[in-house]
Amino acid sequence: MCILMTFAVAGFYSCEKPYAGGEDDTAETDGLPDNEDDEDDAGDNGGWIDGDDGNEDLSYSDTVSVTTFRHSAIYTQVWVRGYIVGAATGRNNKIRYEFGPEFTYDTALLLADSPDSDDVDNMISVCLTTCASALRDKLNLADHPENKGRRIAVFGFQDYYLKMMGVKQIDACDFPVE
Repeated sequence: MCILMTFAVAGFYSCEKPYAGGEDDTAETDGLPDNEDDEDDAGDNGGWIDGDDGNEDLSYSDTVSVTTFRHSAIYTQVWVRGYIVGAATGRNNKIRYEFGPEFTYDTALLLADSPDSDDVDNMISVCLTTCASALRDKLNLADHPENKGRRIAVFGFQDYYLKMMGVKQIDACDFPVE
């Protein structure tokens, strides 16, 4: 019995501490853009982007533009605000975008900083398949084409979705934003 206990104790002490991440963590995260080469970067901030005043890291209550969301590595949930400019789908492993006036896709929205944008390189995607069905029914352009051009803010983590930067899971939503 003593030998068994000795092996058990030695086994526990030889295990590494589990990774939980932290604010001092500067390791690159897969799938997120590297912001080290940004000309607008005011200095080395460990991969975090600065708040609007340039003095603080983003927190869960901060809101960023689509451009900031696209071009910065953000490792916390944030609010991203923009205009609904189109719909998208990845059905049958084919990525397709719609900019209207007839919309048939109800699985994702495209957001941009300008309500008239039609350049995919200036947009983010927002997944509607992982949110509550009531929210999906309220936001999708197939059922509500009048939502095009309206301002929205969504809360979630930065991720790739439909081959572009986006939000795969909406954890909160403010719509319409006045």
